[in-house]
Amino acid sequence: MGRITSVKAYANNEVAYIAWAIDEAIAGCLGFEVTRVYLDDNDQPIGERRKCAAWVPFKGQKNPHWLPQDTGVWPVQKLSWRDLTLRKKRDGMKLRPSDVRVRYEVRPVGDADGRTPIAPNGQDQQSIVVRDDKGKPILGADGKRQYKSVRAFEGKARPLTYLGPAVVSNPILVTSERGPFHSTFTNGILAAQWLANVLKDDGEVGKNELYDKIVNPNDPHRKYLAGDTIELIKSFFQRKGSFLVGLYELEDAELEDILLTNADRSRIILSNTGLESGKWDGRNKPARKRLIDAGADIQHRMFNNSTHIGHNKFVVHLSPQGVPNAVLTGSTNWTSTGIAGQTNNALVIEDAKVARFFADYWQRMYDDKQKLAKPFSKPMNDNQQGAVFRASNGEAFETTLSNDAKLRIWFSPNMPQRRKPTSKTKPAPTPPDLEDVYRRMRQAKKAILFLAFYPGQSGRDCVVG
Repeated sequence: MGRITSVKAYANNEVAYIAWAIDEAIAGCLGFEVTRVYLDDNDQPIGERRKCAAWVPFKGQKNPHWLPQDTGVWPVQKLSWRDLTLRKKRDGMKLRPSDVRVRYEVRPVGDADGRTPIAPNGQDQQSIVVRDDKGKPILGADGKRQYKSVRAFEGKARPLTYLGPAVVSNPILVTSERGPFHSTFTNGILAAQWLANVLKDDGEVGKNELYDKIVNPNDPHRKYLAGDTIELIKSFFQRKGSFLVGLYELEDAELEDILLTNADRSRIILSNTGLESGKWDGRNKPARKRLIDAGADIQHRMFNNSTHIGHNKFVVHLSPQGVPNAVLTGSTNWTSTGIAGQTNNALVIEDAKVARFFADYWQRMYDDKQKLAKPFSKPMNDNQQGAVFRASNGEAFETTLSNDAKLRIWFSPNMPQRRKPTSKTKPAPTPPDLEDVYRRMRQAKKAILFLAFYPGQSGRDCVVG
């Protein structure tokens, strides 16, 4: 009879990923129960044991109110799982603490068929808001919402039993601090069904309701979706000294306010956004004007054509003596959708040499001045990164960090060519940063895991292809 042979767990400061292996098919197995176990500093179990939340029922059952059960009721029907409620609670916009240690226990389950069933979880009945026939909440005499108890799901319950012992994962630390790195993540991965229920909470989805939520700095759902990312950016700008800023997009009132508050100690390079209604840079226009009106030291690095973009999103912190000592980077665009509508990360690297690499890159970019569009919305088809600037990024910058990790940093653009060759018979040369990636891919022994945003069309012309 098959069995689970190993369980591995990994985590950032928001979500855990658990994967397990079996030696052969487990007879009668319908899935796996996954339990989160909290540990003390010696990795011994303490306090709470929580079965991971699950929302997808068995065939023949329905979950019309989108109420959570756990994986002992609706087991995981694959060999991996994401614990999305590691930090974010299932019963509201509440945050569990960070910097805790946990492990996971995975156990196969199947139909009880007369065997001892898994103990009930007490969630057969749950409370929901009372609504009228149009879906709007009904308020009581006190003006507050009324609640009623309902069956947690429709259909016949399926008694399950354990088919083998629990197998324990490695312990993991749920933290944003790892050596010189401080990493945070937005919660776009939670957005789909959860967000649909949020928008329907008052019985109707208003015009622009989602957009109005994510652009409002005081909206609780925006804060929930943004995770710890905004606070990381705010705390970075609370340091004494000055800042070098390189941005592609700037379209969020709260992030704009951070730059305006620190305008007297920041030097900013702001590129352009795309073409809309025949004009360039419409989405950056309000923030650009606010910075100009505030007297900010800003270089308008505007290409205003479809061939070139200035896709930067980083900030270098300089000490009061002007010495680079840390950098804020990551995938997060400085827009409302970037921080509250997508899955992104923000990363602070506390390393003087890395900060120097970024500061030097910022200066090279600043020296590669572009002709200024007048007005800013005017097309500038000839604007493009210069040959000297491109050549300066042609090799990786390497250093060893305080935790002995070796870091290789690539800046772009790093090809002499300004356009990809169009020849159908002569293959395009590989950019040096991608050649570095391919070299590492060729060294893979068993598998390659990709985290990719829109990885090309039909697998062609991209890393995955």
